[in-house]
Amino acid sequence: MRIITNPGSNLSNEALERWRIELLPQQIVVDGVEHDTRQGIALETIDHWVTHAKSHPHIIGTSAAEFATLARKVASKDRELLAVMTSRKLIASHDAAVIGAKSLCDARGFEDLRIRVCDSGVTDVGAGLATALAAAAAADGFSLEAVAALIDNFRANVQLIFTLQSLDYLVKGGRASTLRAFFANVLGVRPVLGFVDGEVSVLGKESSKRAQSTVVAEQLAVKFATREAVYVAVFHGGAPTEAKLLATELRTRFNVLSLSIRTISPSIYLHTGPGGLGAAVISAKALGFQPKALEL
Repeated sequence: MRIITNPGSNLSNEALERWRIELLPQQIVVDGVEHDTRQGIALETIDHWVTHAKSHPHIIGTSAAEFATLARKVASKDRELLAVMTSRKLIASHDAAVIGAKSLCDARGFEDLRIRVCDSGVTDVGAGLATALAAAAAADGFSLEAVAALIDNFRANVQLIFTLQSLDYLVKGGRASTLRAFFANVLGVRPVLGFVDGEVSVLGKESSKRAQSTVVAEQLAVKFATREAVYVAVFHGGAPTEAKLLATELRTRFNVLSLSIRTISPSIYLHTGPGGLGAAVISAKALGFQPKALEL
């Protein structure tokens, strides 16, 4: 079995190589020029684009044709493929993968090909955890259907909580109408955000004077029991010190089986902007499967 995912899963090159995970195309378009996010894009570059581009850059996710092309290539080595995609409610890549998979499986010579497309229900390191989980389960001998069921279970139980320093990038990208209304005329607060049923929702607000690491850790402490065995992935928008503080706080609250810290992926940073901080956490008990680690 081979695993496929999109760049929004925010996996390191080392993780991609270790798990033999294939990465789908994804572009950030800046004034008509496409930039492949698979090559890595510095956050400073995105800041420059946002400041100087004629219009706010936008993302083009994987098309059905691009999915079918990559799947065809991978299928020459393995006839079972599982794609773990970022939330279908955020970007059309999931649905494009479903269409691409069907078109390939219907093609002559691919009648025996089996492809499952799974919705992780989250994005960035949350989707990264799901992808690493799928790869670990496949390596442990899980069947294609069993891995797909595991990802379904992941989607139902994962928690991804984050805070932003500013709503500027969300507003510029046209994604903050609800947030802007919620926080209109409110000074000195920042939103606490999380994924609910595959979509970003406002969970509350906190004083901007409180440490972001504490805010995120406290929100996660509501979701999981003290010392519960969990897998953790922390992400940040150019705030490594705060990310390390959050990692430390989570280790004090939970029995952390593995923890990764990743700079936020380019496509997500385009919306969240500088200074964002968050974490994705999944309970080992809820999964019913405990790989040694899910390092991203």
